[in-house]
Amino acid sequence: MDIVLPTIPAGVLVLLGLLAPYVQALIQRPTWSPTVKKVVAVAVALVLTGIVLWFYYVYTGDTVPAWPALALLAIVVAQASYALFTKRTATAVENATSRTLTVHESPDTFPRR
Repeated sequence: MDIVLPTIPAGVLVLLGLLAPYVQALIQRPTWSPTVKKVVAVAVALVLTGIVLWFYYVYTGDTVPAWPALALLAIVVAQASYALFTKRTATAVENATSRTLTVHESPDTFPRR
């Protein structure tokens, strides 16, 4: 069985997959557990694949039978992009877009006895 990927959706998916860590950084928060962050990473890659395939279908009218391979490609490219290139800047985006809650102590916090 040969898996043939259409060139345009695969190329667009790779280019967008390189930027996927920034989209993920806008969604997630630094306080989330690593498991939740991994689920968000996979979900972002799958949604990205769906969007690319939808645009390809709207533009050409052709369906892509190798969509699982494209989904896997999106996951691999997004994770490789994060690990190799965008980790520091994506983390900075995540921290910059997350609200921080600062708790200040007031005299009424600890009542006197």
